[in-house]
Amino acid sequence: MKKIFYITALLAAIVLWTGCKKQLEEENHSKLTTSFFSTAQGIDNGLNAAYAGLRSIYGPEEGLEVFTNLGADEMRLANGNRTTNAVTYNTAFNSSNEFSGNIWNNSYIYINTCNGLIDFGANITGISDAVKKEKIAEAKFLRAFYYFNMVQLFGGVTLNIHYSASPGTAAARASLADCYNLIVSDLKTAVTDLNPSPQQNAVEPGRATSAAAQHLLAKVYLTRGYSSAAQPTDFQDAFNTAKNLIDNSGNLGIGLLGDYGDIFKDNNEANKEVLFTVQYSKDLTYGGTSNLWNHLYVCPYDSFLGQRDLADGRSYAWFRGTSWMYNVAFADKTNDSRYYKTFQSVWYATLPIAPKAGASTYTVTVSGTTYSLPVPKVKVGDTALYFPGVNLSIDDIKRRNYYVFTPENYTDNKIFPTMTKYLDPLNRTTVNENSHRPIIVMRLGETYLVAAEAAFKLAQPGTAATYINALRTRAAYPGKAANIQVSATDINIDFILDERTRELACEQVRWFDLVRTGKLVERVRKYDDYQAKLNIQDFDILRPIPLSQINAVISGPPYPQNPGWQ
Repeated sequence: MKKIFYITALLAAIVLWTGCKKQLEEENHSKLTTSFFSTAQGIDNGLNAAYAGLRSIYGPEEGLEVFTNLGADEMRLANGNRTTNAVTYNTAFNSSNEFSGNIWNNSYIYINTCNGLIDFGANITGISDAVKKEKIAEAKFLRAFYYFNMVQLFGGVTLNIHYSASPGTAAARASLADCYNLIVSDLKTAVTDLNPSPQQNAVEPGRATSAAAQHLLAKVYLTRGYSSAAQPTDFQDAFNTAKNLIDNSGNLGIGLLGDYGDIFKDNNEANKEVLFTVQYSKDLTYGGTSNLWNHLYVCPYDSFLGQRDLADGRSYAWFRGTSWMYNVAFADKTNDSRYYKTFQSVWYATLPIAPKAGASTYTVTVSGTTYSLPVPKVKVGDTALYFPGVNLSIDDIKRRNYYVFTPENYTDNKIFPTMTKYLDPLNRTTVNENSHRPIIVMRLGETYLVAAEAAFKLAQPGTAATYINALRTRAAYPGKAANIQVSATDINIDFILDERTRELACEQVRWFDLVRTGKLVERVRKYDDYQAKLNIQDFDILRPIPLSQINAVISGPPYPQNPGWQ
């Protein structure tokens, strides 16, 4: 199947966001000039570049997962690494930190590319009006997507809505209302003018469609509805938009997969539930693009197996779940399959394992008592390591001829379950190789949860329960669906947030969810079990404006920093 790939070299000389560093005021040698945007080749290359920009946010170490999966209630630091300051909210996390700068600077580069496509795309000759209209709609979708991430992270930001061929030294922050108005307007155009669905009209994987735009627009309405820029109809608009997409999903060729575990199955990223992805590829023709998210959530299983293997991944062990996520959010492991389809439980021996001199025993704790057990004798292919996800009796553990670690034995950086959604066993040749899998960014499962949350905000908890139950029915083990259905009396905002963890754990939305609902500080202090709970402050509901941006504004009023940051 043909995929979208991106020509990143075109962007090497582009420094196009308002308020750039003064020393970067140089001649623009990029091909993305106003005249080039007005050609069929120009709009294609410009769009490819704008899509490529998403790889600067979804995939690198300094990418969005640091600001969304971490520093919330689901995931926490395991090993200290370059993300430590940001994810623990310590005093070294400030406006000089690289993570704000990466997202801010790259977003404005590619927003400017989108602006060029929108400003000059109408002048293109050599393509039909219908194709022209669709490509401009793609640019508006991408501009809205970049700006929506920015607004959620930073609040009201500078609105650049026209192409700039040269940098400036003055900039101002727009109101939150103006930012949302632009995002909504762009997405309404995208809903109308884009191809209907990722599954129709031979749309290339990774390309924007009306279905993705509807999903994103529903989230925008929902998020704005909580904010100071709220409009009276936001929650109703969020519900109607999400409901419309769900109701028409069959006609669009999209829908929930029957098995939750299939959503993130390797090489299945174009399945019917997926609405939008950021594309990667091993094909060297397109640069052999890769990301390293496949390494970040892998536990040091090799400490027990003796070596790493492709199936189980390279054990960076940077990030792990909180006790709350493992044991409370995913408390029901009997009826609900989502825990065991999100976290790895079993590892098989790739080398023989037998007691060695000085290491003939290992220890486990059961109900507060520590026991010394013999290192198991394991042959290649046998079960070697098991994390059952629930606590077991010592007698049950002793009966098993392999390492067993229950939740009360999880340690900061060695013993914890691997989160499996980004593992890449099929597209790599060595265990140290980065992932070439596309990253799933939007899927219909979340659309159901947007509809549920909007319904709750409209005082319709029964309707909210209906959408949640659709996901819980899919998640249930065979014959167990009735055991996990919920009713209107179960629905409150904390339950909805818990359900979003069960369905969407580690899918780059969690910090946004907690900020949107006003729950970030409360739930981090309550559920984090490392350093974030000690350090988080009320002002952490916004990220710091990068110091590079503030220092670059040397004309007119100084660029405002977010409250509490230096």
